[in-house]
Amino acid sequence: MTPPRSNVARAAAGPRAGIASPRRPAPAPDRPRHLEVVRGRPAPGRRPPRALVLVAIGVTAGIVLVIVVARVLTGQTGFTESDLTRRIAGQQRQVEQLELSIAELRSPQRIYDRAARLGFVPAAHVVYLSPSPTPSAAARSPGSASPPPTTPNRGGR
Repeated sequence: MTPPRSNVARAAAGPRAGIASPRRPAPAPDRPRHLEVVRGRPAPGRRPPRALVLVAIGVTAGIVLVIVVARVLTGQTGFTESDLTRRIAGQQRQVEQLELSIAELRSPQRIYDRAARLGFVPAAHVVYLSPSPTPSAAARSPGSASPPPTTPNRGGR
C-alpha cells in the first residue's frame, strides 16, 4: 500500500504539479480514509449467491423429477392399454370361434346325420295338429272322452 500523498510531496514533485491544466480539473485533496473494504463476508441484508444457486438447482431437479415420473406413468398406462387391447382381441377371436362351433352344431345337415346315426328315420306320414277355437267336448262332459280333432296337412303348432 502506498502512503497518501501530502501537499508537501506534491510541491516537491515539480513546479507544475499543483497547477491544474485547462483540460483537467484539479485533483481533490487527500482525505483520511477511515473506511476499508472487508473481504470474505457478504454485505448485511444480502444473501450469498450460493444459497440462491442451490435453491435454483433444487427447483430444477424437482421439475425434472416430476416430468420423468409423469412420463413413466404415461408409459405404464400405454403398456396397460395395449395389453388390454391385445386381450380384448384374443377374447373376440375366441367368441367368434365359439359362435362358429355353435353354428356348425346347429346346422340341419349335422342334425340329420346325427339322427341317422342314432337310428332315427324320416316320418312317412306327417300330421299337424291345431287346437280348435271352441272348447272340446271332453272338457264339457266329463263322462265322454273323445280324441281331439285333427286336421291333416295344415300348418299349425
